Amino acid sequence: MMKIVSIRLKEDFMEEAQKLAELEMVDKSLIIREALERGFSEVKLKIALEMFSKSKASASEAAQIAGLSVGEMMDEIVKRGLKPNITKEDLKSSLEKALKAVK
Repeated sequence: MMKIVSIRLKEDFMEEAQKLAELEMVDKSLIIREALERGFSEVKLKIALEMFSKSKASASEAAQIAGLSVGEMMDEIVKRGLKPNITKEDLKSSLEKALKAVK
């Protein structure tokens, strides 16, 4: 279910959204919604990485925050040069999820 939200956007953002909508031959609101969804994913990942780097979240907790699998989160951690602080809990959680996927 979708909810209606009113937001204020800069004129240049709206112009860009309109241009992209015309290129894709879709409604401008679809372009804006997609941009927000992608941006929201990036914000979740940023927060998860910050919490992980400050030892406020384990890799598995950061993965949950970001909406990623532990493996995907580890890839992001390594890609950004952060020290993977893998705990037994992380390994156990990953193994349990892998075993469930195989069953």
